[in-house]
Amino acid sequence: MKFEPYQKKLKLPVIIILTVLVFHSVIGSISLKSLWNLTALEIIFSGIFLSIIISFSFETLVDTAMMIKASFSEKTDYVHVIHKLHDISIKVKREGVLSLQSDIELESNTFLRDALVLLNDYKKPEAMRDILEKDIEARQISLYRPYNVLKMIANVAPSFGLIGTLLGLIGLLSDLGQASLIMSNMASALVSTLYGGLIANFAAVPLMGRLKEYIDHHILQYTIVMEGILLIAQNDSPRNVFDKMNVMLKEEQRLLYPKKEFTERNTATYEFQ
Repeated sequence: MKFEPYQKKLKLPVIIILTVLVFHSVIGSISLKSLWNLTALEIIFSGIFLSIIISFSFETLVDTAMMIKASFSEKTDYVHVIHKLHDISIKVKREGVLSLQSDIELESNTFLRDALVLLNDYKKPEAMRDILEKDIEARQISLYRPYNVLKMIANVAPSFGLIGTLLGLIGLLSDLGQASLIMSNMASALVSTLYGGLIANFAAVPLMGRLKEYIDHHILQYTIVMEGILLIAQNDSPRNVFDKMNVMLKEEQRLLYPKKEFTERNTATYEFQ
């Protein structure tokens, strides 16, 4: 965990260095002027956008843009959730489940709020588990829609690059008697394939990996919330609630148990060290 700040500081310079190396290798092979081909760009981008607009709703496309932005700007906060559920377990021990009404009304995390509503309304943990697992499954399907958009882009971009190449070759074969048109069509044919490969492998696939990690973090947070709520419903001790949620994190992310004094209902005062 102590190496995390250094990892963050090193990540951006490494990305910049590798990007410069790729750019240098491309420019070292051909000129920028040779890379620019409007016809190839029209084929690639119009084909990609047409495919995703037909395949997905406008809402899904907006969600894709928002999730990509969130994957760069937001960090899943396990610490806040674990401490909050620990505090809720203490509150339930002291005051009972019905005391959670104020927490439900103020909670901004929609999954945690829904879980608290179940805790307030249900008495059987097995029924709560079934509902929460179905809720996680539905949220997971929703989270994977933007991932599927990028997956389609990664699949169709090389295909439209190949279409551009074929069109260029057809133009080349139809103008064999005109040298200037032969060179123009050849450039269009080759650059189309390059554009398709770059969009797929340097944009769509890396963003897919980033969204997959973002989704996995959210699913882990939902699972932590579910297990914590179920332990509270089983009237488990606050220490067990904390520890069983805490061990779901990676070893370097695990938290120290808070030194907090509280009184459980119908018990003496406890102080955890």
